[in-house]
Amino acid sequence: MASRDQTMKLVDGRTLAFADLGDPAGAPVFVFPGLAGSRLEAAILESAALTVGVRLIAPDLPGCGLSEPKPSRTFSDWPEDMVQLASHLRLYEFAILGISAASPLVIACADRIADRLTAAGIVSPMAPLAGPFTGTSMAPGLSRLMLSSSRTAWTARRALERVEQQARTNVAALLDHVAAQCADVDRLILDEPQVREVLRDSLIDTFRQGSVGPGQELVLLRHSWHIAWKQVAFPVQLWHGRRDTLTPPSMAEELAALLPHTLTRWYPDGGHSILVVHAQEILHQLIGSGNVTHADATVTPRAHAPE
Repeated sequence: MASRDQTMKLVDGRTLAFADLGDPAGAPVFVFPGLAGSRLEAAILESAALTVGVRLIAPDLPGCGLSEPKPSRTFSDWPEDMVQLASHLRLYEFAILGISAASPLVIACADRIADRLTAAGIVSPMAPLAGPFTGTSMAPGLSRLMLSSSRTAWTARRALERVEQQARTNVAALLDHVAAQCADVDRLILDEPQVREVLRDSLIDTFRQGSVGPGQELVLLRHSWHIAWKQVAFPVQLWHGRRDTLTPPSMAEELAALLPHTLTRWYPDGGHSILVVHAQEILHQLIGSGNVTHADATVTPRAHAPE
């Protein structure tokens, strides 16, 4: 039975929360939310998962939603949490799918627990914030948040306290503010009542424990990827829209250049919301049920280590 509020105890005593949606007998896919997202974000994929035959398992990040915080954590701690979650669910192998700012979580898993993975993918990926194009190619509002506010734990917490306040008092205005920084194609999708409902519920739940957890994630995105890129042998699939203004195409290109083995599917007319529009296709491609590529997409394989 589908459940949005399951919890388990990790070996260090922390509570890890997760949603378990889609086809309970389907191929297991762990879905990692983006910045200021929670396990509830996976509901956007539920209908597609039922069609494709996928079981969606969406954990909350530490300090977000119902998951207890982990002080001084790094992205490299996440794979072990996922192994424990898989064991709790009596799974050995599973696929992983990250949304945007979850990029380092996917790459950390591809690096550290490749033997447990059937596939790895990132939709609308984010590259390290120290990259050369971040400040000039992102939407101005997001660029200020990601670059200026992520410098220290204090600045990140203060910035996300303001986001938390909006999420609690006027989440509709917050979603409108995000939409204003998006391409026209994304604004249309963000105006859909079902999409807004999922994003509203996810945002509110993300800040259930306050802004410390999301703030910690923001600081890590700027400072602490700590990935030995050329050693990530497991292939990572990327899906990206050419009209994305939140995580611009240069970010997907940078990740593809850093990782030894990638397959990038480009949507020339797509924005940051390609996961909503192409959910069924992306899940289908991730789990390897077929190699059919959408007519709107182009494919760029990369199967060698960067020079």
